[in-house]
Amino acid sequence: MGDVFSANATAIHTWAGIMDEIAEITGHAVADFEAAARRCADWPGVDDSMAEQLRPQDAKERKGTVEAGTALMEAIGGMTRVLNLNGDIIQGAQNDAIEAIDDQASRSGRH
Repeated sequence: MGDVFSANATAIHTWAGIMDEIAEITGHAVADFEAAARRCADWPGVDDSMAEQLRPQDAKERKGTVEAGTALMEAIGGMTRVLNLNGDIIQGAQNDAIEAIDDQASRSGRH
């Protein structure tokens, strides 16, 4: 007998739900980071030579962190959408196969 393919659409949708929760947590973490970063934006100073030296690098690092967190959140969101779509396709194929088996069985009187 050849290889057998099987998939559990319910489990796929469960994992998609977990990924969606992770994306939401990531989004909150990014927002929390931005809020905390704004509260301490003046830590390098405001108008002295140290501030002139540190503020541009500090701003660059904060921006990079937010961009990386946002990209991660979007990637996880994309994976969630793909998992849900694949789960729907697999469930549809399984439903079609079961329906075809039932139709054939009703015609022949056998399973």
